[in-house]
Amino acid sequence: MVKSMPLGISLSAVLLSAATAPANPTDEFRKGATRFFEQHCMECHDADVAKGGLNLEKLQPSMAGKEQTDLWTAVFDRVKAGEMPPAKQPRPAAAELEQFLSSVSPRLSQADKARREVVQRRLNRIEYENTICDLLAVNVEVKDLLPADQQAGGFDNNGEALALSAEQMQGYLDAARVAVKAAIFTTPRPETKTVTVDSLKEVQRYIDTGDYGFVDGRIISYTTTDTDYSKISTREYRTPVAGRYRYRFQAAAHNTQDTQYFSINASNFAGVAAYSKMIGYYEVGPEPKMFEIETYLEPKYALQFFPQGFPGYVKKVPGMPYRGVGFGKVEITGPIIDQWPPESHTRLLGEIDVNKGTLQDAEMVLRRFMPRAYRRPVQETEAQRYVTLVSKQLDAGRPFLESLQGGLVAVLCSPGFIYLNEVKVPDAVRVSDLELASRLSYFLWSSQPDATLLEVAAKGGLKDRAQLEAQVERMLKDPKAESFVKNFTGQWLKLRQINETVPDERLYRKFNEILRISMVWETEGFFRHLLTKNLSIANFLDSDFALLNQRLVEHYGIDAKEVQGLELRPVALPKDSVRGGVLTQAAVLKVTANGTTTSPVMRGVWVLENILGQHVPPPPPNTAGIEPDIRGAETVREQLDKHRNVESCSACHKKIDPPGFALESFDPIGDYRANYARWVVHNEEKGYGSVKEGAPVDASGNLASGEKFADIREFKKLLMNQQEAFSHCLTEKLMTYATGRGMGFSDREALHAIVKQAASKGNGLRTLVHEIAASDLFAAP
Repeated sequence: MVKSMPLGISLSAVLLSAATAPANPTDEFRKGATRFFEQHCMECHDADVAKGGLNLEKLQPSMAGKEQTDLWTAVFDRVKAGEMPPAKQPRPAAAELEQFLSSVSPRLSQADKARREVVQRRLNRIEYENTICDLLAVNVEVKDLLPADQQAGGFDNNGEALALSAEQMQGYLDAARVAVKAAIFTTPRPETKTVTVDSLKEVQRYIDTGDYGFVDGRIISYTTTDTDYSKISTREYRTPVAGRYRYRFQAAAHNTQDTQYFSINASNFAGVAAYSKMIGYYEVGPEPKMFEIETYLEPKYALQFFPQGFPGYVKKVPGMPYRGVGFGKVEITGPIIDQWPPESHTRLLGEIDVNKGTLQDAEMVLRRFMPRAYRRPVQETEAQRYVTLVSKQLDAGRPFLESLQGGLVAVLCSPGFIYLNEVKVPDAVRVSDLELASRLSYFLWSSQPDATLLEVAAKGGLKDRAQLEAQVERMLKDPKAESFVKNFTGQWLKLRQINETVPDERLYRKFNEILRISMVWETEGFFRHLLTKNLSIANFLDSDFALLNQRLVEHYGIDAKEVQGLELRPVALPKDSVRGGVLTQAAVLKVTANGTTTSPVMRGVWVLENILGQHVPPPPPNTAGIEPDIRGAETVREQLDKHRNVESCSACHKKIDPPGFALESFDPIGDYRANYARWVVHNEEKGYGSVKEGAPVDASGNLASGEKFADIREFKKLLMNQQEAFSHCLTEKLMTYATGRGMGFSDREALHAIVKQAASKGNGLRTLVHEIAASDLFAAP
């Protein structure tokens, strides 16, 4: 029985309106929608019941605004998928369903399009740092001076989330000052020196205590620290000035024939404000090996050496051959100078003498600088604004360099620089070529267009498909495209969350720093490999190969003795392997678990939203969550069975749980398991205990469609039958990242056309990127 009517109007009012007012499309639509909801939906979805949190009385025929378009889209999708009305209720006739959907679709598309204009978006932290470094030819890290960026639609370059606050502006001001100062040099050319440093003085009193030894002129470390401080370092000689430095040292594994690993970071040792910069991860065998590392460092920095994969503490027993890594003395050369003044100085100032500079010199610098900073021609009024600013500083008696720096900093904090400013032109069907050039460069490089791209754009060349494809191909081959790999996978596959949980070291003793970084490398490398080789995107669902290094081969238990060291390489997988695709990669399995247990719900939601493109609504208010039973009395599956018996929970969990069950064969660090592990306490006071085998893992399930699977292998076969859904999901994710705005109902037809076109050309990942860049949707205002 219907208690009240949707669309904000009573049934009698609808009928009265239809009888007395002239017929119009809105009235016809309202009447038809009201009839459909009354007959099939309102018993469960009026304001009083609102089953599943869905209240159809909130619907408005105008569909205007985000809340309305989202609500109408959810209704449309559930009706089209046959989820509403539910299977146990009488089904509407096919003609009635088609009539409802066909009446909603054009209206919803129009309403959604009205709010889907590209939001004027500012540069996020990564884009700002990349852009300022490319613009000024400097090597500075300024992103940490800026507040963390928020996400919308899963990405932090989405204009809807990139608000501009007072804190944000202060961050831009600080970052711009640092960058401009780093670009200009007024001191004499620094002397390049070569010095040799030795950590033995600092380590001497710890030799033979268990932590350190000294053999063949090398300091041996037998332990791994979880701190940011290492006694094996170059602190004896801190970098005197900013610049490039070369470090040469010898290292060797000790008391072992196996490959060992270590990492190096650089630190300024500034007390509580100390900053560390990761330099890299390295491997070494028993034969002494000479390493040569060149890196850019700020003043007062030194390198630190951290052996990886060793215990945190060793009680030295005389004669016991503990394994370790030995480091010899370090030879430091620097700063290494290719030209003086550096490129950053000459690019900005040319031959101007900053001690004799005039307003005319400052004007010349600004007029040359601003078009590159704004990524477009600059209007006279814009340029004059900053010339006037410098003029006022000079008139106030400030030195030329200080006045000019003030003007440059102001440019780098202006809307023309920090926003991807796109001019709205009435009736335009695409943005200008210069605006498209910026979209392309921030899509593929997370930075500004280079001179080549801007030159092609200035001539209108990006309207030509062949020239556009040539530029996209050139950009993908550029090292700067690594930003696309890292930033897209980091957010689509949630790799940025890799450090948000720490695996319980009692249960997961195999986990260490080298495994953690290898996890991320694998998933990034897999994406990079598909992109470089233009392999089918179906490989994301399942593949007969993986990108592995020695640590991952050992972790996965794969027989590939030819894989040695840290370098990733393609490895053919056995036909019965549980690996293949992204779902079974350790990084994905780690970010979809907490440090102790796995959750089918968390992993199921991840699969639905990131692989199949299905939005999962939050649970209704006051819904109890599922907590792991640490006693092992109940498995997660048993608890979820009870949870699904709650009527308000069953509809969503019917879709969410099966993908999560399929991944239950993998623990929180991505290791395959037949049984759950649990920690059994033997001595509660001292914390002694051991890992015991728990209940068997059941990785079977039934999809909402009724298809059954026994394990992850069969589940991936079923996923391969949903390749089109995945193609739509990945295309939507890529387009959201590329345009900096969320996709909506009105974009579905264009996205479908891209999916279809890419499929006709083999469905390669590189092909898909090309199709996105060449699409009308990417170029739309």
